[in-house]
Amino acid sequence: MRSIIAIFTLLFGIGLMLTGNGLIGTLLGVRGGIEGFSSSVLGMIMAGYFTGFVTGTFIVPRLIRVAGYVRTFAALASICSVTVLLHGLYPDPLVWFVARAAAGICIVGIYIIIESWLNEQTTNEQRGHIFSAYMTTTFVGLGIGQLLLQAGDVNTLQLFALGSVLMSIGLVPVAFTRVQEPPLVEAHRLGLRKLYEGSPLGVVGALFSGVGTGAFWGLAPVMAAGIGLNPAGISGFMALSILGGALVMWPIGHLSDRLDRRKVLAWVCLMTGIAALGALWLITWDPRLILVAGFLYGATAFSIYSLSAAHTNDHIGTEHMLEATSSLQLLYGSGAIAGPLTAGFLMQWIGPTILLGFMGGAALVPAGFAFWRMWVRPPVSRDNQGEWVPQFATSPAALEMLPDQEDETKTTGEDIEAGPREDAKPQAKS
Repeated sequence: MRSIIAIFTLLFGIGLMLTGNGLIGTLLGVRGGIEGFSSSVLGMIMAGYFTGFVTGTFIVPRLIRVAGYVRTFAALASICSVTVLLHGLYPDPLVWFVARAAAGICIVGIYIIIESWLNEQTTNEQRGHIFSAYMTTTFVGLGIGQLLLQAGDVNTLQLFALGSVLMSIGLVPVAFTRVQEPPLVEAHRLGLRKLYEGSPLGVVGALFSGVGTGAFWGLAPVMAAGIGLNPAGISGFMALSILGGALVMWPIGHLSDRLDRRKVLAWVCLMTGIAALGALWLITWDPRLILVAGFLYGATAFSIYSLSAAHTNDHIGTEHMLEATSSLQLLYGSGAIAGPLTAGFLMQWIGPTILLGFMGGAALVPAGFAFWRMWVRPPVSRDNQGEWVPQFATSPAALEMLPDQEDETKTTGEDIEAGPREDAKPQAKS
């Protein structure tokens, strides 16, 4: 019973923090437009978050070694709460960039600590269920955060204060949870060349998933405001996009367990591109139809990374799974930095709706690459194909929550296989 309560409090705490983070991510796009920030400036600010996110994967483990999990978590949560208020108090591009980069470091650190704690609190038999609950909590928190955009006046400090409150309150249930200090997860990474040799499509899919969804998270609220949506419409658009991903990700993933995963990934990317480009046509009829397009885009776009990760793990040895996942997350983060930067300049040069074309193009690149890979390389056999699980680019510690990974991920040092792995078993793999 004590372990169940500990898990619930951890999930409740991270849910509150992600609600605050989801609110602020959308609020910045809306408020930045009100303050007169150009699309290119907003793109750089949003890229700052992902720059901090990637940087945090290197520096947070060192902080944990020095201060421990509990003190590091408290410090990161407090700093993240402060960065939220700084946005509202000082609407200056440089302040926002620095604060957003600091928030990125804090959020990835929070992910690392929460995921490590959840792994420590669960048995091997429970980990699959806890992992699914954790991913569901992530979706719910981010979705509720979008709806909170209607809870106050975007022109004042009110919503920034609300986001800060959620970040601070989220610290409370975690701080009072009696948890055992877990061992630190080392974020070893495979070299890009070896990773590409093992799974070219996994590398391309993870990179361009970051490009497209990074641009979406950073600039979709700016685009929605640019076509005339009010704050209620913007929050509805973002929430429906997340809802689409939450509802369709699981069916898509399980379908990929039964078919050639490359084929599923190819069609998912193609449908994502069609949804984004089709939105350009829909909004010529009525800008409010962007809500429908957002749902359709989220339904497929948020599955691209997890499908890419699952496909990569079909082609490598189980002993390299953590290393490969860490490298894929770094690729995703790199793409998420480039996405808002590039899309922001295009939006300033051409107009806000070019973001839809940019997101569509980012999805069509891996779609074309997947069809080409199906032509030049045979599929992985069903017996050697692992099971899909929902996955975001959070931290390498998340993979530790999957069943039967604890022993398999301790062996390191061998080269990854260039073809389908022969040691795969029908168990949960990411």
